[in-house]
Amino acid sequence: MMMKLSVQVHDSLETVSKEWPVSPADAPANARYHVFQTLTFLRVWWDTFGRGAAVTPCLVEVRDAEGRPVLFAPLGLSKRKQARILTFADADAADYNAPILFPVDHEWTRERAAELWRLIVEALPAFDLVTLSKMPEQVGGLTNPLYLIADASNDVACHGTNLCRPWHEIDKAVPFRKTLLKKMRGLERIGPLRYLVVADEQDHDGVLAFVLRQKQRRFEETKVPGFDADPEKYAFFHEGTRSFVDARMVHLAGLRVGDEIVGAMWGLVQGRHYYAILIGSEGTEWAKYSIGRIVYYKTLEWLHKAGFEYMDLGIGDEPWKLDHCDTTVPLAQMTVIRTWRGRWYRRRMRALESLRQTLLWRKLRPLKWVVLRWLGQSFVGNTQGRRRG
Repeated sequence: MMMKLSVQVHDSLETVSKEWPVSPADAPANARYHVFQTLTFLRVWWDTFGRGAAVTPCLVEVRDAEGRPVLFAPLGLSKRKQARILTFADADAADYNAPILFPVDHEWTRERAAELWRLIVEALPAFDLVTLSKMPEQVGGLTNPLYLIADASNDVACHGTNLCRPWHEIDKAVPFRKTLLKKMRGLERIGPLRYLVVADEQDHDGVLAFVLRQKQRRFEETKVPGFDADPEKYAFFHEGTRSFVDARMVHLAGLRVGDEIVGAMWGLVQGRHYYAILIGSEGTEWAKYSIGRIVYYKTLEWLHKAGFEYMDLGIGDEPWKLDHCDTTVPLAQMTVIRTWRGRWYRRRMRALESLRQTLLWRKLRPLKWVVLRWLGQSFVGNTQGRRRG
């Protein structure tokens, strides 16, 4: 028997209920969620990604007959090629797309989850297509009902390391550990090697600037779109870090050799769960020291000493993640077409996906960003030359 539920949809972050977690330090004890669904994260997201893509908030709150919260979901509605698309608030900023869950007195089944979704759809504004991706099976030990009605697996998973073990076990499992320690000793011969968790605002700015600069360099080296092609992503980190600092959600660390920053890591924290988001390392003559792997290793060590229980490297099946992690979290997705516009848009996206898998596309696509960046640099140079003239 399905429990009686009521659904309310908010179009503003300012009108959601008090049970919606503001930050890990200000959240109901019975709420189960990932850091990506907190109001602090969502405000930063809507001020950057959401603003750039003109996404309308559809913040869903589901309650039982007594008014107790059951499920909250941060959804967004945007128009693409005349089609109204409903998604999680994401744009690749969230590793987990999931609802905020609360304990209920029944077990979620596929049938109950389908009825729940029907009620949510009835309360939402009209849309043509829904695509909900990167959904985990559980959130904080509670079954995710949206996972139960997913129609496909995500093509990639999330990966992490269980820190609830003695350090010697974790340390022993680090790939190429002896080589890594040898490289650290090599750095110490150049200057004192220090791993510093940033505390004051001034250092935040310096380490943040470093990690963003190195991330952009990496984008350019791998010939993929970077902050220059996606300024909203840059704004998310550059403008949003202060909000995360104020909410005690950000963990920013730098690796110094002498007085020089050679590596850094930007992550979010939720209780004893650490989410690694950005890692940056100096190239050129420092590349031979595997700075990125040293930053990861030192962060892993620091988190274990600080009592963290899980280091989450997030979504992506990169070989280095598979080598370093002991836990894999499968994800699922759901696509529902509601109108002919949604069907047309979906077919168009599938055609583009097929094109991107061709050998010719893979060869030509990186050249696009090389040319665009060259044109951008030429434009800046010519403009500066005219100004000097």
